[in-house]
This record gives sequence, structure tokens and C-alpha cells, in this order.
Amino acid sequence: MPTQKRSQRLQIVLDLIAREEDQERQLLGQIRTQMQASEDKIEQLIAYQRQYQEDLKSNSASVKSVRHIQTFHVFISRLGTAIEQQQQQSLLLKQKLEAQTGKWQAVYQKKKNMEEHIERCRQEETLEEDRKEQRRLDDAAYRRAHKNI
Repeated sequence: MPTQKRSQRLQIVLDLIAREEDQERQLLGQIRTQMQASEDKIEQLIAYQRQYQEDLKSNSASVKSVRHIQTFHVFISRLGTAIEQQQQQSLLLKQKLEAQTGKWQAVYQKKKNMEEHIERCRQEETLEEDRKEQRRLDDAAYRRAHKNI
């Protein structure tokens, strides 16, 4: 069995790096999806809080008890707390996204570098094969020339 060329052996390494890059890219996509969901939830909570505040203002004249108004205020306050917690979660996801983006970019660059290295190896191999072929042809021509003498 002929030995593998260097570029062929390095292809295995490239395949492993490509798998790693794919995993990092998928994780990046998952974090982006989580972050978008978190931001959507913040918008939903803010809209919900705003609606309750408007309802409290518009219904305050018709509300019959102070307890009912207090309940509204407590609920609106809890929505504010939920918004703050969700914003904190979103901030953590943003940091996680930035870190994951860096990891993915590093692996992506590693993959690109390996692809370029393999291409240089292939070019060197082709050049070496061409040189060998040229030497073979030169030797054959030399032998024919000396055979005829």
C-alpha cells in the first residue's frame, strides 16, 4: 500500500477541526436564539407592565377599593422586578454570546489556516511530482541519446 501524501494525512486533522468549528457554530446559534427569546420576553413584560399602568390610570376613578389599587401597584412592581431579572439574564446571555463568538472565530481561523496549509502542501507535492516526472523524462532521453552512440 503506498504511503499517503502529507496533504492527505493533514485532511484528517482538517476534518476534526471542521467538526469542532461546526459544533462551536451550532452553539453560537443556540445562544443567539436564547438571547433573542430573552429580548422578546423583556419587550413582552414591558408591554404588559405598560398596559397594567394604563389600566390603573383609566380605571382609578371607577375602582371601589384602595386594596384593589394596592394590588395593582404590587403587581406592576412585580412586573418591574421581572423585567430587571430578565434584563440581567439578557446581559449574561450577551456576555456568553461574545465569548462564544470569540471561540467560534478562533476555531474558524484555525480551520482556514489548516486549509491554506494543506493547499500549500498539495502545491509542493504537485511540484515535486512534476520534478520527478521531468527527471524521469530527462533520464530516458539521456539513455536514448547514449544508446544510439
